[in-house]
Amino acid sequence: MGDTNEIKAWDGDGHVEEWEETFSDKYLEPAFRDRRPKVIETGDAEHDYIWEIDGERKRVGGSPSSRGGVVSTEYEIMAPWRGPHESGEFHSAEDRLAVMDAEQTWLSVNYPTLFLHWPVAGDPALNQALSRSYNNWVADISNQSPDRLKWVTVIDLSDPKEAAREMERTSEMGSVGVMVLGDYSTKSLDHVDFEPLWDTANQLGMPVNVHPGMGALDAAKAFPSVASDQFLMSVVRGYKSICGSGLLDRYPNVKVSFLETGCTWVDFAGEVMDFSLDNIRDRIKLGSLRAEHKATVERGLPQMTPLEYIQDGRIFIGFEIDDQLLPYMVDKYGTDCWVYASDIPHAHRKPDSARFVLNRTDLPQTAKDRILWEGTARLYGLESPLSNGGK
Repeated sequence: MGDTNEIKAWDGDGHVEEWEETFSDKYLEPAFRDRRPKVIETGDAEHDYIWEIDGERKRVGGSPSSRGGVVSTEYEIMAPWRGPHESGEFHSAEDRLAVMDAEQTWLSVNYPTLFLHWPVAGDPALNQALSRSYNNWVADISNQSPDRLKWVTVIDLSDPKEAAREMERTSEMGSVGVMVLGDYSTKSLDHVDFEPLWDTANQLGMPVNVHPGMGALDAAKAFPSVASDQFLMSVVRGYKSICGSGLLDRYPNVKVSFLETGCTWVDFAGEVMDFSLDNIRDRIKLGSLRAEHKATVERGLPQMTPLEYIQDGRIFIGFEIDDQLLPYMVDKYGTDCWVYASDIPHAHRKPDSARFVLNRTDLPQTAKDRILWEGTARLYGLESPLSNGGK
């Protein structure tokens, strides 16, 4: 693997930015090629691009960043943060590894960019086909360097059974997990309709990774004062719905992560969840359950606290490298539940983030080493030299 004194970080949450090749004939099924996403000019500025998908325009973060080989002006301006666009768009393993090597990163688990909004296309059949095309593409490039480039599956939960089939298909292709958003339209992750997701993850031993995103786009449009902040807040809601519903007890072979939202929210979310659960438990003792409590009781209250699930190796949490409360959180929850993220190539990241962590003076060296390796290894079932095989 190389000298572990020189290659410090295992990146549990990097990104790729979809481009025209993602939905090319090489990856997109024939039945959908006449509806493939197109990159068009916005007209707002020179070389400013947006996706046109089934007649609707959509741009998520830096996707798209090029059209016909011409890079967007914005990307060129922000290249010092984002790296070369060939890396951002994942043209080849070589392109991405060059950025990783420059930032002392040995391994990266990559997530999408465009698919952080759901749905990408209004037609479920097209949305599912685009998800499969993305998975085909990211697997193909990652397999150019499979030891260092890992990836997670994108699914469309408008059809949970189809999503489960895609999890099975991509597991055989090398996927190390599945990405979900914190909620989908009006449904939380513990909704009964999503049982195929959890059943399949349990059977495959596939980690379920809750990533920031917009899964209730209609709500964001209709109720912007409430739902426009869902990109990050949906992760907190996902934490509450998973940890407070007994899902981790019903599916004992599933590990879950909550990513890219910092770490300072975890205590608060636990207190909010405990407030609701303690009320139900007290009502059970007193025989005063209300009708709205019965569904929660019938599906099963959690058998452990979030801290106990974390200590049991079931829950993992992302962190921002400059979180001021990180030393407190590491002291409380231990060193091995944290998922280091470079966020390459997104514009809001801090370049050379592994070095930033290593240069922090408020964490002991042993803690810094482990939070840069161990959580990523344990979450995705990878063999880490610091964990004796990730056990």
